[in-house]
Amino acid sequence: MLVLLALLLAGCATGGHPTPDAIYRNAATGDVQWCDKPSGVGMALGGAIAGAAQGADYAQCKTNWESKGYARLDSGAKLSADDQRRYEEDRARMDKALADSIRKN
Repeated sequence: MLVLLALLLAGCATGGHPTPDAIYRNAATGDVQWCDKPSGVGMALGGAIAGAAQGADYAQCKTNWESKGYARLDSGAKLSADDQRRYEEDRARMDKALADSIRKN
């Protein structure tokens, strides 16, 4: 039940496709990467200290891609079908890891 609540709060049960909070593209290669802000579920489960660490992870993610020559796309940018699939697979892995971490043994 807790896992279901976590997934609902994380927005996984919404009708639309999830989208990254920040999308980056490398001008030379065309490669696309992304960063996501911490979820409310993760912050609620981990408390203020964990929430602050997750916020720092988001900031570091953005700095990382920018330092590698990636440029942040505007907030209206959409992922290609292939990149959207990769993103959703990545999100599913992260959601499963979160669920596994809070599941009773």
